Amino acid sequence: MRKTALLLFMILMSTIAFSQVDAIALANEYYEQGEFEKALKEYKRLAKDNSNISRIHENYLKLLLSEEEFNEAEKYLKGTIKDNPDNFFYKVDLGMLYKSQKDEEKAEKVFNDIIAEQAKDAGENNKTNGIRFLAQVFFEKNLRQKALETYQEGRKAMNRPDMFSLELANAYQLMNQKQEMVLEYLVFSKSQPQNLSYVKNSFQRALTEPEDLDTLETTLYDFIQKDAGNPIYNDLLVWTHLQQKNFSAALRQARALDRRLQNNAENIINVGLIAFRNQEYKTAQKAFDYVLNEFPESPSRSLASRYVLLADEEVVKETYPVDTTAIKSLIVKYQDYKESLRDVFNIIDANRRVAHLYAFYLNEIPKAIEILTENVNQPVGKHRVIAESKMDLADIYLLNEEPWESILLYAQVERMFKDEPLGYEAKLKSAKLSYFKGEFELAQSHLDILKLATSREIANDALNLSILIKNNTVFDSTDVVMQEYANIELQLFQNQKNEAIAALNQMIVKYPNHSIIDEVYFLMAKTERELGHFDKALTALGVINEGHYYEILGDDALFLTGIILEDDLKDNEKAMEVYLQLLEKFKGSIFVSEARKRLRELRGDFG
Repeated sequence: MRKTALLLFMILMSTIAFSQVDAIALANEYYEQGEFEKALKEYKRLAKDNSNISRIHENYLKLLLSEEEFNEAEKYLKGTIKDNPDNFFYKVDLGMLYKSQKDEEKAEKVFNDIIAEQAKDAGENNKTNGIRFLAQVFFEKNLRQKALETYQEGRKAMNRPDMFSLELANAYQLMNQKQEMVLEYLVFSKSQPQNLSYVKNSFQRALTEPEDLDTLETTLYDFIQKDAGNPIYNDLLVWTHLQQKNFSAALRQARALDRRLQNNAENIINVGLIAFRNQEYKTAQKAFDYVLNEFPESPSRSLASRYVLLADEEVVKETYPVDTTAIKSLIVKYQDYKESLRDVFNIIDANRRVAHLYAFYLNEIPKAIEILTENVNQPVGKHRVIAESKMDLADIYLLNEEPWESILLYAQVERMFKDEPLGYEAKLKSAKLSYFKGEFELAQSHLDILKLATSREIANDALNLSILIKNNTVFDSTDVVMQEYANIELQLFQNQKNEAIAALNQMIVKYPNHSIIDEVYFLMAKTERELGHFDKALTALGVINEGHYYEILGDDALFLTGIILEDDLKDNEKAMEVYLQLLEKFKGSIFVSEARKRLRELRGDFG
């Protein structure tokens, strides 16, 4: 009998459970079909059983609110909270109900009570899940300020100033409160130094304006003063200066950081390499010199030895007029460097750099040809440095007025490295050679291909030359003017600068109204600068700045004016005026970032 009674009871309970499930399904079906009156009737009946609440709550509450049954909704929520005191989701909904009725005082009290409950639990039991879940619910309800308060009260209750720093940082980032975001990420960095790369990536995504990085820099200095022994902030300050392209300040911080960490100059090497890639050769030079002098046991010593020469080479090339004594001294340094090398490819690379200096700066062409011929005859097979030597040799044959030899060598490299950056570079040199010879259609056929090259630098060079040709041949069926200009560029390639200046002056007299005239003045300015005639360079640029500023070279001319004033004439006040003009007149220029950086350096904004 007992077994029979138990079986009947189980069947009855199952029937009731199934009938409840069927009833919920029916109510939901009414709801989905828009039969809200029927759905509401079913939900009200089902809500009397607490076991149904979790499955009907969302739809039922939405219906009560849409039907404006606010009193019923409040009664339902209070009853549900009483039956489920540990579930704060229902309490948040009660607060949202009051908020929808514009009763901010009641809503605020409900929300604050929930936050206080979860904070107390976190403080007493050292549990963080409740805080995190509640903050997430507030975010989902678009109550962002309450989410922030949840994290802050939880932190306070746990007496952990670093707790929830990442969550708060992400929340502030979402709310575009950058100052607060920076502070929390810095707190997180201290407590979780292994996640420093994540912080840097977050800063890179969020701090997109120059003033954002200024704020980070200032904040970091404050943190460093308060916690001078923590290298994390110095590391971030190095990174910040690099983002600002303030390489000299980055180097100062990297020196301090590497002395503290004793990590064999890793940060200094990194700053030097980034500065070199950004054409800040003097800073790169200082960085690698410092490594060689102060870190004799550094595993990066050989890398520093190579890059200090590469940086020296670029600094010498950018010194106007050319200092032949410095060129000869650099050649000696390369010869000494080769003595320390064991790798044949590094030796070949050093040889080609020496050959370039002999040919283009000392006019010792036979010596350069001899060195490069020895390079290309090395039995090492297909290798980048051999192909580069071939291209250098081709350049020198063109310098020596032997263009046919150049064509053959460029073609060899192009075939060897087809569809690779080096092959594209060889094709670009072939296009320029065709341009020099006045074969503009052939040059354009090469350039049209190169404009799609994977290398952005090559594609940009190809595009610029293509535009130059098109803009100045479209209305001139004879191509006479373009040919004269191309001849001058060839003269400059062959280091015939004075002859080129004379020819440019002739073009100014002959074609004062031709579309190419701004190009003529700009080329004259660059050439006069290379000769050390800085005032003459500024005069040529002044013609563009005053009468052709609306042309394609308008921003180029203004920026070069600033560079000459700052770097060559050391007239910082006038340079600042020019950079300000550029920022005002050419807001979309590619030079804006560099002009802003130089302006700030001259004003002393950087530490």
